[in-house]
Amino acid sequence: MRFGLVAFLLLLLIFPGFAQEGGEWYQDKPIKDIVFEGLKNVKLADLEEVINPYFGRLFNDDLFWELQGRLYALEYFETITPSAIPSDLAGSEIIIKFTVKERPVVSRIAFVGNSSITRSNLQGVISVKINDVANQAKLRVDEMAIINTYLEKGFPDIQVRSELVPNKDETTVLTFYITEGERITIESIEFEGNTIFSTGTLRGQLSLKRKNLITDGAFQEAKLLEDINTITQYYHDRGYIDAEVTDVIRNIRKDEKDRNNLTLIFRIHEGRMYKFNGVSFEGNLIFSTEQLADLIRSKPGETINARRVETDLQRVADLYYENGYIFNTITRDEDRNPAEGLVSYKVTIQERGRAHIEHIIIRGNEKTKDEVILREIPLEPGDVFSKTKVMEGIRNLSNLQYFSMVVPDTPQGSAESLMDLIFTVEEQPTMDVQLGVTFSGSADPDSFPISGLVKWNDRNFLGRGNIVGAGVTASPDTQALSLEYTQRWLFGLPLTGGFDFSVQHAKRVAAMDRLDPVFDGDETYAYPDGFDSYAEYERNNKLPPSAYLMEYNQWSFSLGFSTGYRFLTPLGNLSLGGGIRSALVHNSYDDDLFRAFDPTLRSGNNRWVPAESLWTSISLDQRDVYYDPSKGYYGIQRFGLYGIFPFEVEHYLKSDTKAEYFLTLFNLQLFDNYALKAVFGIHTGVSFIFPEPGYDKAMIEDANKLLVDGMFVGRGWTDQRLNRGLALWENWAEIRIPVVPNILALDLFFDAAAVKETPKTFFSEFKLDDMRFSFGGGLRFAIPQFPFRFIFAKRFKYTDGAFTWIPGSIGGNPSKPASGIDFVISFALSTY
Repeated sequence: MRFGLVAFLLLLLIFPGFAQEGGEWYQDKPIKDIVFEGLKNVKLADLEEVINPYFGRLFNDDLFWELQGRLYALEYFETITPSAIPSDLAGSEIIIKFTVKERPVVSRIAFVGNSSITRSNLQGVISVKINDVANQAKLRVDEMAIINTYLEKGFPDIQVRSELVPNKDETTVLTFYITEGERITIESIEFEGNTIFSTGTLRGQLSLKRKNLITDGAFQEAKLLEDINTITQYYHDRGYIDAEVTDVIRNIRKDEKDRNNLTLIFRIHEGRMYKFNGVSFEGNLIFSTEQLADLIRSKPGETINARRVETDLQRVADLYYENGYIFNTITRDEDRNPAEGLVSYKVTIQERGRAHIEHIIIRGNEKTKDEVILREIPLEPGDVFSKTKVMEGIRNLSNLQYFSMVVPDTPQGSAESLMDLIFTVEEQPTMDVQLGVTFSGSADPDSFPISGLVKWNDRNFLGRGNIVGAGVTASPDTQALSLEYTQRWLFGLPLTGGFDFSVQHAKRVAAMDRLDPVFDGDETYAYPDGFDSYAEYERNNKLPPSAYLMEYNQWSFSLGFSTGYRFLTPLGNLSLGGGIRSALVHNSYDDDLFRAFDPTLRSGNNRWVPAESLWTSISLDQRDVYYDPSKGYYGIQRFGLYGIFPFEVEHYLKSDTKAEYFLTLFNLQLFDNYALKAVFGIHTGVSFIFPEPGYDKAMIEDANKLLVDGMFVGRGWTDQRLNRGLALWENWAEIRIPVVPNILALDLFFDAAAVKETPKTFFSEFKLDDMRFSFGGGLRFAIPQFPFRFIFAKRFKYTDGAFTWIPGSIGGNPSKPASGIDFVISFALSTY
């Protein structure tokens, strides 16, 4: 009793914010927030794991001493002075404020005893940096990081200790003392007792390798343990479920340079082969025995595969788990018959009630609002737990590109049938400023094709999940200003709404028809200046000589509104979208000097022309991560109506159909933190432009027709930008190999594209000669802040019954068609 009084008086002295009128007003009040004053080098994120469990709890003395003790235990602070603040005038909730004085920061980091690994390499593996506040927990982690680095290099006896020494300037010096021990290199790996599988086959399963020109042969104890399990599993998956590695003999030989060379000898007991004899079930009432038996893919009488059987039995557990029965107890008994070589299993299920979600808790988010995260998770408190929906939530959150990490947890709730669902996220930057270059969009092959780009974009504006952006593009030929805003959720539904506004000026080129014979330009036999016949025009891919091209200026003001709705289906995310765009376009050239071959361009010259359009789309997306997928498919169909009012110049319908498929070819874990991965992707798309109802033909400017641009379609074929039509077929196949996962990838590609005059000629007159082919490779940045591809392409086409090379713009020689390559810069576009 006396001790409690002393503790209470002490609390009043060191916690003056509590000593207000009413004495113990703060007792049993919910803790709304915990704030800190005096943080300089310690990040709030470093404290969240300690303070987060206290939010919402009722304040009492024991809870306060526990919290303050945990903060002191972090060893970040020399002193912690608490105070209390009412959250409102009524004092219904409490805000705890800690005024702290941080421990000294690290001013220098030294390594003593390292002779085999450089200082710079060791600095790269530790987490403590200059000007950090170091504590013992961080130092233990860094000691283990250094130890693991040495273990990977074959130093099994490595020892590391750390020491913090104060400086006179109130900083500390951090020193790591390293005792390396002797390095051990594997020179031979042998096996004893193996009669079923050869030594070469078993060696191929191991992560440990003998020293050769490719591998350094470093010995690691952890990998040896993994390899023992790997060999055992290899036998078990092929029917030898009694097989085991009984011993590993290590023989060390000193060579002439006193280096340790290790021979490993795996001793194996193989046992006999077993066959699968079925699974029986007991205790199952919720799901019938027939339902559970259908989940077993292993067939009686076939050689038993331990991993396949494990997958079968896990499938049974997942059926319960997926339907919310996560508190069941499922046990299995194995019955072996060595005489007949048969193995059967008895699965006993103790069924309990469904697990309902009591709370969904979000941790780790500083900028992003809780509601932005919660709306992407297709579960709510009170719902039955669903593993599929949890995985869908993880996918949705990853696709937002707000987080570098999303980790779920499912602790027990306040009652046996309740559970909490916790999502811990790690935020990454969502606001970026792009300074770079982009394709200007000019159709003139002699014009300057690259534009300077300055763009600001925030994909998570104010943490509310909305998109805001502004950009300026400028080159000698094109200048543009753009603004955009998209609200990703409206009325609490996955309904998007947004607008964009742009102003653009462009210098364009067009074909002329001033010399005899003069055409209206819409005849099927018409051809522009520079040619003597339509046949000659066709033979030159409808690309007039530059001397017969005219320049004109185009100004445009455009305002667009769009909306869309997302549905979650078993086949993927189904999205419906639509929008409207209103624009004013002004084309200008001197019609006393020039006569445009394009009749639509002639009719709209030197006047402001309205351009109204409507569009709608439907898409299905089953990709795992849409901006850099490893698997899945994507398809979209888009229709557009261009020219709503009779007084507009352009009137046409446009259809775009695109489909993609992705598949991981292999994913090999080479190191603890790096896997060699290759993803195959294939894409096809067709676009058609049709006459608008009530019109005999499509009324459209040449500049808006379809083309192989050489940047995104038919990469490398930039000289095709004047060959425009009303039908386009474009394809690509790629192999994507991440160099730095989620940042940089090496892409290999093959493109094939063709443009035709009309949809009718596309279906009736299409031939291989129309296709433009290219292949090559380059680097792709898979980050929103720098979404560029840098590609080298080699082009070829089919002419007169044979494939022919096209000289490249870099190092190409017209007399040697196979010489040279083309360099292409494009955006790493991921969606439509």
